[in-house]
Amino acid sequence: MTRPVASRELVARRCEAARAAGIAEGMDLAHARSLLAEGVALHSELHRPDRDAAALRGLACWALRYSPLVAPDGPDGLLIDITGTERVHRGEVRLIRAAASEIHRLGFAVRVAAASTFGCAWGVARFGAHDLSRVPPGREREALRGLPAAALRIDERTLQGLGEVGIITVGHVLDLPRASLAARFDGSLLLGVLRAIGEAPEAIDPVRPSPPARCEMMFDGPTGHWESVEAAARRVLGELAGELAQRERGLRRLDVELLRPRAAPTPIRIDLSRPSRAAKHLWSLLRARLERVDLGDGVEGVVLTASRTARLRHEQRGSEALGADDARATEAAWGELVDTLAGRLGADQVVRIEPVESHLPERAFRERSAMEAMQRGPARAVTRAARPTVLFRRPERADAMAVTPDGPILSLGWRGRRWKVVSCIGPERIGQEWWRWEPPAGDGEGEAAGRRSRVRRGGTAAPPGRDYFIVQTEGGRWLWVCRHVGTGRWFVHGEWS
Repeated sequence: MTRPVASRELVARRCEAARAAGIAEGMDLAHARSLLAEGVALHSELHRPDRDAAALRGLACWALRYSPLVAPDGPDGLLIDITGTERVHRGEVRLIRAAASEIHRLGFAVRVAAASTFGCAWGVARFGAHDLSRVPPGREREALRGLPAAALRIDERTLQGLGEVGIITVGHVLDLPRASLAARFDGSLLLGVLRAIGEAPEAIDPVRPSPPARCEMMFDGPTGHWESVEAAARRVLGELAGELAQRERGLRRLDVELLRPRAAPTPIRIDLSRPSRAAKHLWSLLRARLERVDLGDGVEGVVLTASRTARLRHEQRGSEALGADDARATEAAWGELVDTLAGRLGADQVVRIEPVESHLPERAFRERSAMEAMQRGPARAVTRAARPTVLFRRPERADAMAVTPDGPILSLGWRGRRWKVVSCIGPERIGQEWWRWEPPAGDGEGEAAGRRSRVRRGGTAAPPGRDYFIVQTEGGRWLWVCRHVGTGRWFVHGEWS
């Protein structure tokens, strides 16, 4: 991550791989490029502190699962008051490990420390010897004494002044008289010491996530008429859509509760593939689900909650002169189609094809639920070679007559019939992914190395490479035919339809 300074670009943040290569924060970007090995690409983006702050606040809201009092501590920390939550998490040690494990799963490197004061926990987490630490009550001085003076959360100017007089650790600061600290240095130094050892109180400003949009309508009494429930649900849905428009949000998950007079509420959950607040589309999804509900003893209220939302800015759709975009309207219509199909067939039955970076045809794609968020940025194609529109789940065995082993193919026996080939393009050699195979342990060099056979990590022998041909039969059918190298076996792997 870079930040512009005059006409230069300086490194503001860097990943672990860049740090290992010798790239440091504050370094010129051109200098950083020169430190990378040949063939290693450098990915750089403009550093946006505002986006970091927003992401940190989002992480603080996520951490509310551990305590109701969580505050972001910029630029890269969280302060969590876990007082009274030890029993819920069965001890501080379990809580520390659980928090570190969950944050690791989110893709972040993390250091966690627990102490009786925020100041002590802050210093030990950032400068302690271990990634996970717990300081018992009353041992704050001992835990902080060997740490650098920066562990007291003091500004750079005060830290530089301490270094000029030889005070470099917290222990040196603790040994000085407090009167001299207040007289010679900024008051924040003494306050940091008192807060760290627990002699001065410290409060945090916890995050307060806004409650989800919620609308409801209660009846004077239970009703079993479908028309009444339908009219109430449609009215409440319109109110919810209006509130989402004011917040510039779109629904990704809608939770509906039909309140019952003598039973638990009937829950209905609707997931959307793309954020939407179009009342007509939302009603079509909700109506289909309401029609399946047995009203039974009646319904005495309808509650709608936007439990999951996403940013959805106001858009111009009526006039092209004012900025209406057909592409956005097409994307919204596509999302409505996916939602409708998922509502009728089930979310798991509506899938989309996502490219995968692999040369092997069967590994070049995977099926993902259409309700999942699409990956950011366009998928990178591994090859631009022609590929069939239909790829068989398993290659079908065939036999071929060719002029030479490398082609061209003259005729093809497949599915109980002999096909005359009028056109043949190829071969295209596709080898196995070598990084998925490893030689057996103990193989030597020389002749033994030449005879070694590669074995998959699961213990299965590596399959041979393939030569692919694009052939056209006399009936105009285009097939994708392959030959396993060294075996003479032929297969039909796909066709153009």
